[in-house]
Amino acid sequence: MNTTAKLGGLGAVIALLLTEVPEQYAFYVALFIIACGAVTALVPPPHAGSRWAVAWQVMTTIGLNIGWAENHFKPGQSGVRVPLVDKPSAKQAVQAAGIPVLNRRGAPEPTAAD
Repeated sequence: MNTTAKLGGLGAVIALLLTEVPEQYAFYVALFIIACGAVTALVPPPHAGSRWAVAWQVMTTIGLNIGWAENHFKPGQSGVRVPLVDKPSAKQAVQAAGIPVLNRRGAPEPTAAD
């Protein structure tokens, strides 16, 4: 399923859920969503074993940090920024050092030897 379809479906679900919120509370719900997005953008994620890791994941979802807006920093992972032209070489170097390269879902990518 492509990203556009996923985001379209998610947008429809969110719109449907927001119609169920009584009108006098809609402002507070929107403010809560914005606050969750702001907190996850400003505060670094907890380490993977932290008791806050699950709360962090819930907060990123409520803050709509998905797709292109998804945070690049996640609990227990790091992000090594390299120029796009150097990405293949960087992946090879990391894999050659015995460090697994993770895909978007956090699962190890297969190596060239696999």
